[in-house]
Amino acid sequence: MVSNTTYFLPALDRMFGVGFYMPKPKSLSSRYTNLVRSFGFAEQPLSREWAENPLQVANALSKLDPRRRIILVDIGGYFASSLNEINRLLPGRIIGVMEGTENGVQKYEASGLEYDLPLITVARSPLKLPEDYLVGAGVVFSVEATLREQAQILQSRSACVIGYGRVGSGVAEVLRGRGIPTVVHDVSPLAMAEAAARGFRVYRRLDDALRQSNLIISATGSRAINPGALSVLRSGTVVATVTSSDDEFTPGALRQYRKVPISPRVSRFESDERRRYFWLVNEGNAANFLDDAVIGPAIQLIEGEKLAALKELALGVVPRGAFRTEVTLERREVVARVWNEHFLED
Repeated sequence: MVSNTTYFLPALDRMFGVGFYMPKPKSLSSRYTNLVRSFGFAEQPLSREWAENPLQVANALSKLDPRRRIILVDIGGYFASSLNEINRLLPGRIIGVMEGTENGVQKYEASGLEYDLPLITVARSPLKLPEDYLVGAGVVFSVEATLREQAQILQSRSACVIGYGRVGSGVAEVLRGRGIPTVVHDVSPLAMAEAAARGFRVYRRLDDALRQSNLIISATGSRAINPGALSVLRSGTVVATVTSSDDEFTPGALRQYRKVPISPRVSRFESDERRRYFWLVNEGNAANFLDDAVIGPAIQLIEGEKLAALKELALGVVPRGAFRTEVTLERREVVARVWNEHFLED
C-alpha cells in the first residue's frame, strides 16, 4: 500500500484483470489504502500462515471467474512452500508465478522443490538496480528522520549492515557516503568478498559486527535478528530493517523485552535484567515505508518490467517447471525505451 500501488494495480487490471489483491495487514494503515480500495478490486488479507496453507489459498482462488486462468504476483516468496499443492488443487487454472523481490526469489530457491509451474522474476534485472539503490537511500532517509525526531543526528552513529545483497549494498553505500563508519556482515562468502573489495570492513561473525555499531540495518529477509543477536547489542542501539519484521526477526525474538512506544516512528525495547535498551524503527518493518517508500520515476521502470514478465507467462514463453530470472532482452529494451520517452528530456 504505497504510492506506486495506485498506478500499478490499474495498469495490471487493464492488461490482465485483477482477481484480487493481497495487502499485508500492517500496510492497511497507509494513507493510500482508501484510494486503492476505491478501485473496487476484491481484497484478500495476506499472511505467511494463509499463503502456506494450500487449501485456504485454493479456496480463495476457486472463487474467481472459472473462465479465466490465474497468474500469482508474489512479492516475498509467500507461495514458495505451497505452490505445487495449490496447483494440484486447481488443475489447469494457474499459469505461473511472477516474483518481484530478491527475498522472494531466495525463498523459492531454498524450498528444495521442483515446481510444476513456470516462474519468472524481475528481482535480478539490471533495470532493478536503480530501485535497489534508491530503496537503500530511502531506508537511510527514514532512519535519519526518526533520529532527528528524537533530537539525535545520524552522524553520531556507527553502522552495521546485515546482508550485503541488492538493497543491503545500497544501504551500505549511502551510509558511507554520508560519512557514517559502516561495517558489513553476510553469511555468503561471495557477498563478504564483494563488500571487502568495495572497501568495507567485513565481519564473518555477526556478534563481532554488532559490537562495533550502534545503528543496525538488517537487509537479509532470512530472520537474521534472533535473541542471541539482540543480547549483544550495545545499549541505545537503533535497529531498522528493509523488509517485514517477520522476515528479519525470528519468532519471539522481542518477547523478553518490554516495549515502550515513543512515537509512531519508533519504540524503545528495555531489558530489566541488564538495564539495556534498544530503539526499534517502524515496529521492525521496512523503515522507508514510514515515508511512503517513494523512490521517484525509477519505480515505473521495474513496474514496467513486471508487466512484461507477466506477459511472457501469459504467452507461454516461460517453460513449465522453469525459473526464469530475466525477461527476454527484446522485451526489456521495449520497457526501457517507453520509460525513456516518458521520463527523459529530449
